[in-house]
Amino acid sequence: MKTVVALALVAPMAMAAHADVPDEGVHPDGQGSAAAPAGSTQAPGEPGDSPALQTSMRHKDIVVTTPGERSPKNIAILASVAGAGAIVGGIGVYFNLDSRSAANEVSAHRPMSVPWTADRQATYDRAHDSAVKAGVFYGIGGALVLGAVVGLIVTVPKAETTVIHPHVAIGPEGASIGGSWSW
Repeated sequence: MKTVVALALVAPMAMAAHADVPDEGVHPDGQGSAAAPAGSTQAPGEPGDSPALQTSMRHKDIVVTTPGERSPKNIAILASVAGAGAIVGGIGVYFNLDSRSAANEVSAHRPMSVPWTADRQATYDRAHDSAVKAGVFYGIGGALVLGAVVGLIVTVPKAETTVIHPHVAIGPEGASIGGSWSW
């Protein structure tokens, strides 16, 4: 559905005198002077001015750029994926610490005179298994966090540019400025 909005503003001539009117009687298009004669009470842009000056004041488009906004659903999905990656990475930390403590139990820094038993072999195997699990959980957690970052970059909402085409009508009582745009 397309919505069209119109804007109208009436300003007194004192405000219209501050408009972007060329100095020294030179038109923006480089043609001759259309300024009011010296001592005249005519303000720039009044009906006595040339059509070129009125046209140059009338057709200056206003460009409004609105930055894109993420939807709450998009934010929730990306936060959930990143949170899941952090949790999975935390499980990897648990297995890493378990592997380290088990490896320290059978470390070469311990007295070498102790015989190698089935219990020590089981501790060694547990250290190896925990190290493998830690690596797997680190990989999955890192992939989830990286996926959330890539999703954050890829799903950046695009900025919208709106062009307002103002219409200026100058009369004896003031200036009427109007415009319309749609979204």
